[in-house]
Amino acid sequence: MAEEIEEIVHQALKHIKSRYLLVKVASLRERCLARGDRPLILKDSDTHRNSIIALKECAEGLWDVKHRE
Repeated sequence: MAEEIEEIVHQALKHIKSRYLLVKVASLRERCLARGDRPLILKDSDTHRNSIIALKECAEGLWDVKHRE
């Protein structure tokens, strides 16, 4: 699982250039998901944590710095 997360973070850094901004954006998205927002990606059966879903959305370019403002 750790290797998978590392790959997701690497992919997300292609869309969000700073690790600091990635953490800020992913945490904002994770809170939105916790409040009840629908995921922009299909949930895998093994991916049920909002933090992983938020990182995957950043990695696919569906959620970025522009959404923070």
